[in-house]
Amino acid sequence: MLSAYSGGMSTTDFLRDLIRIHSLSGKEGPLAARVLQEWRSLGFSEAFTDGAGNALGVVRGQEQGPGWLLVTHLDHVHEGDASLWEFPPFEGALVGDTVHGRGAFDIKGPLAAQTYALGRLLARGLRPRRDVWVAAFTDEEIGGTGADYFVKNAPAQFGGVIVGEPSGSQLMLGHRGVATVRVKFRGRAHHASLALQDENPVFAAAEFIRRVRAHEFPEHPITGRTTLTVTQVFTDSGSENLTPNTVEVVLSWRFNEEDDVNRRTLAGLLSGLPAEGELMPLWSRSNTPGFQTPPTDPLAGLVGRYSGRLREGSGVWKFATDGRYTAAAGWPTVGWGPGDESLAHTTRERVSVRELDAYAEALSELLEKEVPPDR
Repeated sequence: MLSAYSGGMSTTDFLRDLIRIHSLSGKEGPLAARVLQEWRSLGFSEAFTDGAGNALGVVRGQEQGPGWLLVTHLDHVHEGDASLWEFPPFEGALVGDTVHGRGAFDIKGPLAAQTYALGRLLARGLRPRRDVWVAAFTDEEIGGTGADYFVKNAPAQFGGVIVGEPSGSQLMLGHRGVATVRVKFRGRAHHASLALQDENPVFAAAEFIRRVRAHEFPEHPITGRTTLTVTQVFTDSGSENLTPNTVEVVLSWRFNEEDDVNRRTLAGLLSGLPAEGELMPLWSRSNTPGFQTPPTDPLAGLVGRYSGRLREGSGVWKFATDGRYTAAAGWPTVGWGPGDESLAHTTRERVSVRELDAYAEALSELLEKEVPPDR
């Protein structure tokens, strides 16, 4: 049974409130205000928004030294066709042990659980050993501009970062980088009856797609194999009997390699084809690296002792997180959050109340007893 704190609110109540507030990327303000209200009611030392609209809360610790940073975000993806949901996406329906709705675990459930992990301490008149910052970033779903702003204007130095993205409560050691690649193939439009294959850019695009499918990408010991997959194909043909002048192929690249390696790989795939390929500069909205924390890292070992109570072992995310920004800032980073990542961005998004409660309890004990490992 979840305990209630200030004003009779609980982790579940707070989560259901959050789900009822729409917070698409760029429209997170009302949700940030509700989060700050809850943090203040629980007795956080500080609660405010920064220049990027990130919601930031602080609970001061007993000791000096680098503290903890708990990471979630404020925005969610679009709900799609609401009629396809079993329960209305913004109702926060509680059915048995399960809360349903958009953001239930991506990522309002983890945000509520991190909030009440600290609420448990404060309700008992306790404080964590070191300062704990809770950061709910803006724009995570569209590139991470909130996290980027935070690390560039860091209000403190952090000895340990826990990214609360859904992991089934398992320790996560990182994820691959992500880039969007756009390739434009040029030809010359003509009547389809002429069948001039050398002038039809569709055939060049088809050859490129064949090369992508056949290419053998390397395997990383932590985050697995690099992948490159086609997501969209566009032509400028306005008729079914007119070949196009151009074909554009859009691909999603989930990579482990350095930026210069990726650019050489793309050049090789395009070699000899009438095409122009665009890979945005690294750390642009559409091209950011991942992060990898070795399983032997002291932070992984420490957090793993607590996550292992809920689910043994460690893994990596398929998707990207704001952990790429915190790790690049030099702050040791791991992931740990409630929720089934396979349901992310679907109409079946839901989270177990028992899992939220178990996560909040374990995290609360970690923050009460532990300090980030010395480096």
